[in-house]
Amino acid sequence: MFRRPESQRTEKNSQRPDCRDWAPWRREEILELAERSAGIGVWDIEVATGVLRGRPQLFQLMGLEPTSGPVPVDTLRALRHPDDRDRVADGFQQVLDSGNDFYEVEFRIVRPDGQVRWIFRRGRIVRDSRGMPARYSGVDIDITERKIAEAALAESEQRYRTLVDNASDIVATMDRDMRITSVNPAVERILGYPPQEMLGTSLERYIPADQIAKQNAVLQRKLTGEDPTPYETDLLRKDGQRCTVEVNSRLVLDALGQPTALHSIARDVTERRNAEARQVILLRELQHRTKNILAIVQSIVLNTLTPGTGIEAAQEAIVGRLQAIARAQEFVAAGRSGGAPLRVLVEGQVASFAARVQIDGPVVFAGAPFGQMFAMLPSTAHCRSRAGMCSCVGTSGTTPGGRSWRSRGWSVTVPRSTPRSIRALAAGSSWPRLPAPRASSSMAAGWNMQWTSRCRR
Repeated sequence: MFRRPESQRTEKNSQRPDCRDWAPWRREEILELAERSAGIGVWDIEVATGVLRGRPQLFQLMGLEPTSGPVPVDTLRALRHPDDRDRVADGFQQVLDSGNDFYEVEFRIVRPDGQVRWIFRRGRIVRDSRGMPARYSGVDIDITERKIAEAALAESEQRYRTLVDNASDIVATMDRDMRITSVNPAVERILGYPPQEMLGTSLERYIPADQIAKQNAVLQRKLTGEDPTPYETDLLRKDGQRCTVEVNSRLVLDALGQPTALHSIARDVTERRNAEARQVILLRELQHRTKNILAIVQSIVLNTLTPGTGIEAAQEAIVGRLQAIARAQEFVAAGRSGGAPLRVLVEGQVASFAARVQIDGPVVFAGAPFGQMFAMLPSTAHCRSRAGMCSCVGTSGTTPGGRSWRSRGWSVTVPRSTPRSIRALAAGSSWPRLPAPRASSSMAAGWNMQWTSRCRR
């Protein structure tokens, strides 16, 4: 085997540093680097004398001038926050009394410059041959930044909890098996269930049977990565009634991107859906009424503009009849709760002839449906007379003062072929406040209603 000359081996070895010379320094350097990086201060206390020795980083942690010599332990104890002193001392005494050798505690210190820092202390008690505490050694770690982060997180969670607890919408979370793991108090107002009663129960319990397939389809789309979109579904209240909710949900993913839960917000839109349904009905009714009014207007114009009718007379007749239609629409807008005295209705119909008309009669209150029918009578009397539904009757005489007068009125006949709802309207059976009509010989063909007004000559 080839061997180097002895002189070469000796020269090479002489160039290597002696590990015994630099090992202690290197250990010290590494320890100091670790202390500074982690914010750790190492200490050792002699229990009998109350003397503490610490690494320079310990004193820097406490805001004190570093020293390599011993210092009284009370120097560091004086830095503890007044609200934490008794708690730390009592905890240490309990460890001593229990025979345990390890003690961990978190407390605050107030540095000489007034800065408050949080310290985590972990120490070990070393006992002598008799089992009595001889030394207490350990580390202090600055955890101020962690405490600040925890306080911010706690404040954020409290804000979130306050918003959720006071939200008017249902806020709930479910696990992958669709069991409810949390739900806010709004669920009791909407569904009637206390939140505690719903925890651990399956979501399917509150979904109608005809909606379960839809709910499962939405969940499967979410599991395939589809973006969350709001949708409407029905839920079952505790009393068995249905309510409609608008749901917006999102999957909760773990660190690996796997779904672990479902977070949902459900808003009660039952009233909105009912309002939309009512709006559709009202629009249809409005279209129906509009067509009827236009048909009446067309009939008025066609029956007024007859050969031999003067322009001024036709204009007066058309305007008067259109005004009657307008007054009828006011009753339509008033709804079923509206109404007016019969005298007001008559005055409205003969307003164009107020200077020539005297109105007299008992006080009678007419409901809105009757008022609508009544207001339409004069405007359509002319065309109805041609169809045999209306006839003009009149009488005349002389007043005690010698002035002559004439009574004129409309007699409206409702044939039996008329739908039952309109015949009931004419008979006044739905409005007990209106006096029942007096029977007459024409009852066989329907019911006659007359109203009269005295016109001075």
